Amino acid sequence: MFRKILNKKEKPRVFLGSLSIVPRTSIKKIDKWAFYKEENIDSELRKILEEIFSLPPVSEAIDPLKTDLVLDIVIPKYQLGFGGIADIGLIEFPLFWRPKVQVKARLYNLQSKKTKHVFSSTTVISGWKFFNGVFSFRNLFGFHPAFTKTDMNYLLYNTCSNILQQIQQKI
Repeated sequence: MFRKILNKKEKPRVFLGSLSIVPRTSIKKIDKWAFYKEENIDSELRKILEEIFSLPPVSEAIDPLKTDLVLDIVIPKYQLGFGGIADIGLIEFPLFWRPKVQVKARLYNLQSKKTKHVFSSTTVISGWKFFNGVFSFRNLFGFHPAFTKTDMNYLLYNTCSNILQQIQQKI
């Protein structure tokens, strides 16, 4: 017990490795037409990630220590949300999915490249907020999209906050 008190561990330095967003390939990527119009969604999400994880880049790690860690962040999956009617010939059916963001992070040792921890968090907009957005007067008559950048930013910030809390517990 006294050894723990006498041998206080120094917190390791953490550097930012890579930030990446996996390109979307599913049918759910059609939601961008009603959402962001001509904007590049991936670059918008990347900008927010850089703001949230404002760590020094791993390239600035001069004289690395044994305890130095690197954090890689990836958004493997996100969807912007959609609510509408799908039409295939004579059959029409409702088609809905809620906005969602998933973030994964890998924390590894700078010198050994050995993974110490992997973190994952997913945040989905609440059902109540989803239906309020889809069935709002402004959305139904085409004045405003059901979900905005503000909604996606909220989800991304919450997801990243969960990741940061997980990292704090492990370091």
